[in-house]
Amino acid sequence: MVRVGDSASETRKGWQNVDVRDLLSTSAKSIGAGSPTDAGRAWRRPTEHPDPIALTGGIPDAPTLPVAELRAAFEEVLASEPAEALQYGGWSGFEGLRSAIAERQSRIEGVELGPENFIVTNGSSGGIDLIGKAFLEPGDVVIVEGPSFSGTVRSMRGYMAEIVEVPMEKDGVSVSGLEEAIQRVEAAGRRVKIFYTIADFHNPTGATLAEGKRLALIELCARHRVLILEDAAYAELHFDRPAPASIFGTGEGRGVLRLNTFSKTIATGLRVGWVQASPEYIEAMTRVRFDMGGPPLFHRALAPYVSSGKLDAHVGRMRPVYAEKCDVLSRSLLEHCEPYVRFERPDGGFFLWVECIGAPAQEVARAAAEEGVVFPVGSVFFTDGENVRDSHVRMAFSNASVEHLAEAGRRLRKAFLRLVD
Repeated sequence: MVRVGDSASETRKGWQNVDVRDLLSTSAKSIGAGSPTDAGRAWRRPTEHPDPIALTGGIPDAPTLPVAELRAAFEEVLASEPAEALQYGGWSGFEGLRSAIAERQSRIEGVELGPENFIVTNGSSGGIDLIGKAFLEPGDVVIVEGPSFSGTVRSMRGYMAEIVEVPMEKDGVSVSGLEEAIQRVEAAGRRVKIFYTIADFHNPTGATLAEGKRLALIELCARHRVLILEDAAYAELHFDRPAPASIFGTGEGRGVLRLNTFSKTIATGLRVGWVQASPEYIEAMTRVRFDMGGPPLFHRALAPYVSSGKLDAHVGRMRPVYAEKCDVLSRSLLEHCEPYVRFERPDGGFFLWVECIGAPAQEVARAAAEEGVVFPVGSVFFTDGENVRDSHVRMAFSNASVEHLAEAGRRLRKAFLRLVD
């Protein structure tokens, strides 16, 4: 007879010399611990300052979150349709929310859309995950902008795709660079499956893809049968004037998967986003969805918030808030750090892409943290963060207070003076 104590002892012996790396999937091994694309680890630099200024994550302004409106929406759903709101919701997401999004995006995009053009996901990151499942095979090539949002790069690597980077210019990605990259891949007998772009108020550079480049991009990718993955997380958050017509709208939706999310326009904690595409692409994504869908409670609460115009009103109120914050941080940097920094003011979004002059960005970020200002270095937004030029940092102004943004340049100057003079 085996006693319980003996069995537990044998179990411990059986596992004590096992290395978890021997159990990992090929995907997990390919990403690896401490990957340079895992930018989050580099953003949270320790600081002992009693009043830290965090210019780290791109998240909405906390004091202006529409808490009262969201509370009322959730209460209404729980009072009127609790059974439907508290059960599984299906692979595509609540049709009422998809219809509301379709009506609104039809108006914004100038393209006729219906609920069949949408799948509601766990934020835009959930959409990226579904696109990877549906369209990527191990060894496929994904082309991204350099720099780019590190979360997408990491996700694509998780599907065993090879990542190829093409440079950014002041008016968006280099189309000639993209064409050369596609030709190199095809000359090697391989296929580019997806080109990923943040065309509007880019993360991290803040650049907006020029209208002429959008058409050239569509034509180039159509010739080579490359899917365009258009990340529109910041597209509505313009300051003075809207961005040009979307890639999706310009190309009438052909060969374009458009990602969007409520995380930037409302709140990150909602974790509700969507993919917008032709119905056949949406149907393909439902085939590989195995998480039982998103939360119907959230979907049903958001549907009337979108269809009633409350989302439009909220976004309209937020644009001048972010424009002011961008201007305050820009003025602070120019007033206190002009000899040491160079940047282009973006036309929207959440970020300043700041070139450091006279000192490496890594050293600037460390010295700034000691002064109580925290931000990620630019290298974490490249596919090989250790080997790119150590010249830029990204500053997110969206969630910091106006007072902190005005103070940021003064503190950063102290950091530069310690490094340069």
